[in-house]
Amino acid sequence: MVFGKNLEYLKAADGRLAELVAGAGRSGDIPLVPSKTGPPSARAGGVALHSLYDPIREAKEWVEHNRGEIDRAAELVVLGFGLGYHVAELSRTTDKPVTVFEPRIEILRAALRASDLSAILSRVRIVEAPDGLSLRKRSLVLQHIPSVRSSPAPFSEALARLDVLRAVARGLRIAVVGPFYGGSLPIAGYCAEALGRLGHEVEYIDNSPYANAFLSIDKVTESRTHRDILRMKFGDFASEAVLARIVQFRPDLVLALAQAPLTETVLARLREQGIATAFWFVEDFRHMEYWRAMASSYNYFFAIQNGAFLGSLREAGAVKAAFLPLAASPDIHRKMELSADEEREFGGDVSFVGAGYYNRRKLFEGLTDFDFRIWGNEWDSCPALQGFLQRNGARIGTEEIVRIFNAARININLHSSSYHEGVNPDGDFVNPRTFEIAACGGFQLVDFRSGLPGFFDIGEEIVCFDALEDLRGKIAHYLAHPDEREAVACKGRQRVLRDHTYEQRMEEMIGFMVRNGFVPPWREKRDREDPERLIEEAGPETELGRYLARFADARSLKLPDIIGEIRSGHGELSRVERIFLALNEIRA
Repeated sequence: MVFGKNLEYLKAADGRLAELVAGAGRSGDIPLVPSKTGPPSARAGGVALHSLYDPIREAKEWVEHNRGEIDRAAELVVLGFGLGYHVAELSRTTDKPVTVFEPRIEILRAALRASDLSAILSRVRIVEAPDGLSLRKRSLVLQHIPSVRSSPAPFSEALARLDVLRAVARGLRIAVVGPFYGGSLPIAGYCAEALGRLGHEVEYIDNSPYANAFLSIDKVTESRTHRDILRMKFGDFASEAVLARIVQFRPDLVLALAQAPLTETVLARLREQGIATAFWFVEDFRHMEYWRAMASSYNYFFAIQNGAFLGSLREAGAVKAAFLPLAASPDIHRKMELSADEEREFGGDVSFVGAGYYNRRKLFEGLTDFDFRIWGNEWDSCPALQGFLQRNGARIGTEEIVRIFNAARININLHSSSYHEGVNPDGDFVNPRTFEIAACGGFQLVDFRSGLPGFFDIGEEIVCFDALEDLRGKIAHYLAHPDEREAVACKGRQRVLRDHTYEQRMEEMIGFMVRNGFVPPWREKRDREDPERLIEEAGPETELGRYLARFADARSLKLPDIIGEIRSGHGELSRVERIFLALNEIRA
């Protein structure tokens, strides 16, 4: 039976959708109507989904009508599956990725009953909910008009989502707000760089120049009350300065990292202007509780801890909250060829990079019989480790940290704790070092965290320890087995580059926002346009399209950009150039 065969192919491609189709039952099945030439058609909502004379020929004509746009697109999104004739013809004539949106399970059941679709079910992605739709920059949306007319509401919802996705694909204007100092400062920079690589226009609001002034408040007075007042006023000043930058930039989205100076008052003013705000809380919620006061002030809230914390966030007013783990930046955290001098300076059997938290001081006292090097600050209160401290406990820059990760035979990665003697048995979030060491191709021994198995294959891509004796044993083992060490490091690096980069995290973040109501101010409201869209609308082979092609690599385009290009040129003006100059005169 053709239905059973088709269902098996659908199950192989999308088991969940196959279950929906199989579980719908026959009671709601749509009758198939024979066409004059044989292949069946069907009616839905009073509309014939395909020609009642020759549905195969109709499908070929539909594809041929859209041929030019299909050839120029990178991927295809079809609204409406019908009985699949047009989808089959599309699949037969192009090798480009095809996604079909069909919200009605009864239509899919009819299609699986109508003909053998095995050739396309393994080739085409079918989604029944708008949330499943995605769009790249050069995606083409094709409407199967009978399907859309037969059930307008779900297709209108899909088109609205595609409009948002199209705006995202063309590139948003995003302001990234960093803190004065601290662990989230470099992460803010990584986010800004990743968003730029994804094609967005980014304004990075770097607040680190204020750090020394903010820290100097401690020296102004011994009065805690006065210091708190000064910090609050300084925060108000910095927040207003951030707002001034945001207003000038006019972003679609403001992404703030933990400790970014944005007050509730300024966030309320951003909401009034229709600017969406997102907060990435890259800290341990158990130790830094200011999230409670900020949860309701942002449109979207992201956390590096999952589970119960998300529930607590929602109770505190962060209705749209999601888990977003940390990552690595492969442009920064990378394998390096080190000189012999660098190997001597940054190498060694065992290394650790980081601040001297209580649990680290306690645990590391048990490693003093190894060739052990400690890099970082805040180790002054631990005399037993002073002989292992490099550069007298100076702060280490990112480039040097990357060299250490590359040079050390074993990198120790112990998550910080102010309360435990060593490993925190209840630790859940995974710190950025975990991803950064792996991205550098370094071998690490990391204390076990409950979240780790979701990111790495333990024992194959990363190695964990749970106590001092376990750590000592694994140090000895992996120092004696460099081949095993290298194999784990290689697999860990591959995993990070595949799954755990900031570009992927930023895509996950924006994807969550789109699924949860994010609608950017439409690009048509601005004076900038997407060059690829302009070329597509003009027609790549037209005189205008060929002229605009010189701007194809630009992120955005406005009339003054074109006028500047014309005025910098030489020789006789083309007809298109004369028209643009005339438009500029009218505009002026």
